[in-house]
Amino acid sequence: MIEYLIFGVFTYLAIGLIASIFISFRGVKKLDSASKDGTMGFKLLIIPGLCVFWPLFVLRLNKGLQEPPSENNAHRNAAKENMK
Repeated sequence: MIEYLIFGVFTYLAIGLIASIFISFRGVKKLDSASKDGTMGFKLLIIPGLCVFWPLFVLRLNKGLQEPPSENNAHRNAAKENMK
């Protein structure tokens, strides 16, 4: 059972590594306009995070979403209320 679990984790990370390299060098420009001018160091730095969360980024690319979602929390809601 443990062998299957380890195989599954390695498979997930292998697919994630391939997807993260593609997303880092090609897809990040489509997902976030602020990262359009990212350096090679930036692209290499985000690969580990992309390797873990690659399904979320692949879904965002497939949906054609261009900007990161805006955060909705109590602090931002209170700030919006104070601005009125």
